[in-house]
This record gives sequence, structure tokens and C-alpha cells, in this order.
Amino acid sequence: MTSFVALSFPVLAGNEGKARDFASEVKNKRKDFEKSSKRLKIKRQGWFLQQLPGSSTLIVFMEADDVQKALSDFSQSADPFDSWLKDGTKRITGMDFNRPRQDPYPEILFSDGF
Repeated sequence: MTSFVALSFPVLAGNEGKARDFASEVKNKRKDFEKSSKRLKIKRQGWFLQQLPGSSTLIVFMEADDVQKALSDFSQSADPFDSWLKDGTKRITGMDFNRPRQDPYPEILFSDGF
């Protein structure tokens, strides 16, 4: 059974440009990204930068066989690409993706077609 989640992470003040640049770097490493996604059994994902008055948020949509397992496996991964990805996102958000999530996953209020 496939599961999905939308997660939001704060973007550190002034790092919107760094977020865009990092997304471009990820696109340039497409083969490594796809290999990582396949290993983690992530089927689809999308990254969005939401600029709000006074702050910005990185929103990540992910669909996987088991989202919680995929995120847990990612946090524990020592794969060079995964480590690079976690380091890059930490520079943008300040969050340590080497640590498993402690907060609850978002509550789905409405879904149509997922």
C-alpha cells in the first residue's frame, strides 16, 4: 500500500536563494537522486518554496511504499548522496535530518485522488 505525506520546514532567514540553488544542484545529480529514491522506495516527491510575509517554508510532498520507513531509513543512511542531501537541507532549514522525526506526521484533513 502506498502512503504519502506533505511536510513543511522553515527556511532560515535569507536562505531562499540557497534553497533554489540547492534544488538546482539536486537536479544536476539526478541519477544519484533517483538511486537514493529507489533504495528508500520513494515513488514520487516534490519540493516547493512557499514565501510568506516575514518567512519562507520548504514544503516536501512524498509518496512511498511506507513514508515513515522511508524517512527513518533516510535519517539513518550513511550513503554519500544521502549525507550530502541532509547536509544541504540542514544549511537551508537548520534542521538535522540525521535524527528521526520526533514530532507527529501531519494530519490529513482532505484527500482527493491520493
